[in-house]
Amino acid sequence: MSIALVRRGTLLIPSGATNHLFFVCNDPILYPRNTKASFLAVNISSIAPNIEHDRTCVLDVGDHPFVHHPSFVFYRKAEIFGAATVGEQIAAGDIQTHAICEEPTFARILAGFDLSPHVTPLIRNFYRKYCLPQP
Repeated sequence: MSIALVRRGTLLIPSGATNHLFFVCNDPILYPRNTKASFLAVNISSIAPNIEHDRTCVLDVGDHPFVHHPSFVFYRKAEIFGAATVGEQIAAGDIQTHAICEEPTFARILAGFDLSPHVTPLIRNFYRKYCLPQP
């Protein structure tokens, strides 16, 4: 399994004319809903002047090597990915891996899943069940 497909790994996934950085929120687990190894990932997007954005978690220069200007965590677009499919896309060169996310930044990103009003119920449930330490 690729180092990017583990908790705190990051992926550059094409979106339009650019790549967006996605943070892998958990080690892949067998997700009963789609019966395959899956993980939750959320991306960041640049903050544009005069454009509304989710203010729950803002990253700045120094939070991750990919971040060169203020960016927000786009909780509304968080997704559950199939690990095998993403692994194949990495092997094919369609998705690139990037630097691991440091724990303090990662903890802020994860905390936002319980704080952002833009997280869907499906994503919040997955986060609470598979991304948090279990008692």
